[in-house]
Amino acid sequence: MIQQDLKNLFHRDLNRLVENIEATPEEQLWQATDGVTNSCGVLAQHLVGNLNHYIGAALGNTGYKRDREREFKTANTPKVDLIEDIKELQQSLNEIFDHLQDSEMEEDFPVDIPFEFTTQGFLLHLYGHLNYHLGQINYLRRLLASK
Repeated sequence: MIQQDLKNLFHRDLNRLVENIEATPEEQLWQATDGVTNSCGVLAQHLVGNLNHYIGAALGNTGYKRDREREFKTANTPKVDLIEDIKELQQSLNEIFDHLQDSEMEEDFPVDIPFEFTTQGFLLHLYGHLNYHLGQINYLRRLLASK
C-alpha cells in the first residue's frame, strides 16, 4: 500500500514546510531577492492551493475551489494564518490517504491534467512538486537571512 508511504512523506515534508515558514521572519516572508520571482510566502500559498486542489478536491471531494492567480498575487497573509492553512491541509491529506483504496491508485487521475497519469503516478508527481518548491523556500529563507 503506497498510500501509507505517500501519507508519511507528505506529512513529513509539510512539517518541513511549516518549520521553514516559522523560521522565516515575518518581514522577509513576502520578500524575494535578485533573480528570484516568488517569495517564501507565495511559494507556500501555491503549495497549499495546489495540494488542496489536486488531492483535496480531486480525491477527497473537499469542495476546495482553487484560485491559482491569487496564490501568486497575495503577499500579505500573516505567517500564523499561512501556517494554519498548511496544518489544515496536512490533516485533510492524512484523512484522504487513509481512505484511498489500492484500486483507486491504479485508475486514471480523476481530473483533467496535461499528462496521462494514474492516481499513483500523479501523487508521485505532486510529491516531487512539493519538494521542488520546499527546496526553493529553504534556500531563499537562508539567502535572505544572510543579508
